[in-house]
Amino acid sequence: MAVGVILTVPGGNQQQYEQIAAAIFSDGKLSEGWAIHIAGPTEGGWRVINVVPSREEFEAFAQEKLVPAAEHVDGQAPEITFFPIHRLIRG
Repeated sequence: MAVGVILTVPGGNQQQYEQIAAAIFSDGKLSEGWAIHIAGPTEGGWRVINVVPSREEFEAFAQEKLVPAAEHVDGQAPEITFFPIHRLIRG
């Protein structure tokens, strides 16, 4: 079952996001099976929302790629929240 993943980075910014995204999506494409990846500023930080095939797959991705890239850029891992996807409508 697909799951939504919200990553919140207090104090994060676009420059940090771009550096991390370049490291984890080096070919400019999403990992296989990912439905969506969106990112933007929030009050006091940065937020990324993904829809991925499973929590387990995202957790493996986070350990292998995301956390090391984030620690290299700003020294902190994002706060991660998962939620089940009931419906995904694509344009």
